[in-house]
Amino acid sequence: MIRSSLLAILFITTCTLIVYANAFSGEFFQDDFHTLLGDYSLHLYLWPPSNVFTDNLNTRGFTMWTFAVNDALSGSTAFSFHIGNVLIHLLSSLLVYWVVRQSMTLYCARKNSKTADPTSTAKVEEKSAWTALIASVLFAVHPIHIQAVTYLSQRSEALMGLLFLGTIATLIQAYQSRDQIEWKWFWLTLSLLCCLLGMRSKEAMVVAPLLVLWYDRIFLNDNWKSLCKSHGFYYAILWSTLIFNSSWQAMLPSLDSPTTQFSQATSSSAESSENSISVANSSGDSSQDLFVQRGARLSRWEYFQTQPPIILTYVRLVFWPSDLCFDRGHLQPPAPWIFWSCAGVLTVVFLLFLVAIFKAPIWGFLGAWFYINLGPRSSFIALENPYFEYRMYLPILSILIPLALGLFCLAGKLQNRNLSRGTILSLFLVVTAVPLMAVTHLRNRIFSDPVLLWSDTVAKAPECGRAYTNLTRALLLTHQPEDELKAVSIGEKAIRLNSGSGKAFNIYGLALQRTGQAEKAIEPYQKAIALEPKLMHPYLNLGNIYSKTDPQKALDYYTEAMKLAPDDPAVQTNYATTMLFNNVEVAKAEQMLIDLAGSRPTHIDSRLNLGLYYANQGRYREGIGWGEKVLIINPTHQSAIELIKFCQQKLTQPNP
Repeated sequence: MIRSSLLAILFITTCTLIVYANAFSGEFFQDDFHTLLGDYSLHLYLWPPSNVFTDNLNTRGFTMWTFAVNDALSGSTAFSFHIGNVLIHLLSSLLVYWVVRQSMTLYCARKNSKTADPTSTAKVEEKSAWTALIASVLFAVHPIHIQAVTYLSQRSEALMGLLFLGTIATLIQAYQSRDQIEWKWFWLTLSLLCCLLGMRSKEAMVVAPLLVLWYDRIFLNDNWKSLCKSHGFYYAILWSTLIFNSSWQAMLPSLDSPTTQFSQATSSSAESSENSISVANSSGDSSQDLFVQRGARLSRWEYFQTQPPIILTYVRLVFWPSDLCFDRGHLQPPAPWIFWSCAGVLTVVFLLFLVAIFKAPIWGFLGAWFYINLGPRSSFIALENPYFEYRMYLPILSILIPLALGLFCLAGKLQNRNLSRGTILSLFLVVTAVPLMAVTHLRNRIFSDPVLLWSDTVAKAPECGRAYTNLTRALLLTHQPEDELKAVSIGEKAIRLNSGSGKAFNIYGLALQRTGQAEKAIEPYQKAIALEPKLMHPYLNLGNIYSKTDPQKALDYYTEAMKLAPDDPAVQTNYATTMLFNNVEVAKAEQMLIDLAGSRPTHIDSRLNLGLYYANQGRYREGIGWGEKVLIINPTHQSAIELIKFCQQKLTQPNP
């Protein structure tokens, strides 16, 4: 068993690293800028530990703590965060193998102990090993998991899955160590810790105590009496971890999801033209044949109507992941006949699982695993977006495990003297896993380039205005003239499809501004402010426009931006720089830039603009000093090189 387990671990690890090998070259996009590079100070999560367990900084404190560890070890690089995401997914896949194998072995052992004709240990081991291997490999390489792995901000989903599986795995270890009291309580304590950290990783962990209890009753204990006797105290604490879960607030339909904002600094002059980009927050998916979208918030009943066809779409994507799409926008309820027919199918399946609870408990548990894991996000709880592919991260096991069992049974029917069951199962594994690996690898190539990703999204969801907004933004981030011209036409379509979004108008205005149409950009920015008065970026971008022609008006806009985002480095840089070069509260502005440079070790604009200001004031040695600080961050920064050269020339010139 040990040898086969080691080979399985090696095989699962190899498959996972192969399919995600090209994920490490991926960049930041969408929520990543806000979560990893924006307002959050990741170092705050490292210490004290209480930050993980309170909502003071973030409701997903443990997820943010893992990001902080990445940041501390190798800096805020996408490569570092990708390593963390892939490692979490790999560990989850290995836990799938271990939990499935141990669960089948334990269940068969308990079942066979009551019969007169027990199944041989060798046969049980073979069945559990192959089922666990097939299920875990397919779990590891399935492309439906890309959003939870390659999309950095969705680490929360994969981390929650890892800790959910860890809660069950350590409970199994406690059961197997029941005759060794010290080890039993060690594993139970570790199980409680996994559940607690899972609650602080993502709100959907709220279902864990119920499913863990159900698992315990089906696989580990013969009856409720023995369960309460052996694990009663454990469950009292396990259920109490719910108080650390923020789902009670986050899942209320009246609350808005946080918007994602990102500022990209490009300032290289006294005017500090630092362009700011705002991004739509969430991703969703749908089938155009089943869903329509109008962009309005859904009521509980409307949200529920979207879910039956969405759930069936999830299931279809497990078997045929041909049209995976990062974001299909705000979906609306489908036609009544679609809703009722899909709801009818799911009701029949649900009733079958309900019967299985009493007739075949293991199948009943698999049904419960699917429906209960999806429940918090696929029911009457009206979240902002009805559809996310990554929601299938754990529910997919309810499909993969029966599939693996079916392949094992089919191989038994096909085996003969010349072809063993193991050979047939190996062929089955290759036939099922290789196509999935190919799709995952290709999707990771798309995810590595924001322009490719959003181009793919708008091709599959041509009515999703949010996708057009993000494609506009991705084109602007290339800083290529041809892409910026294309961004204008894409931005026009974005505001037509998403006419109620201030972010769409802001990004369209930025596209106009980048292509030299600053006067035309003013109207979209003002429209953005009218639609979303608390959106900082239009104020900042209007300030950028007026900074060259009307400094006082620019300062008025920057002041409004400062009120909305006082800690934003783009706002601080442009506000302070405009004051400096227009002799407005010079000492205050100078100190603002110095403080900003001190608090952000890699912020170039604050250092460069200080150097430019000192050069302009004839303080050439100070100008050189700040220019050199820029070169420490970026040795090839052309503006800093020119600044230093200019100051050196001035210093070598003889005094008149």
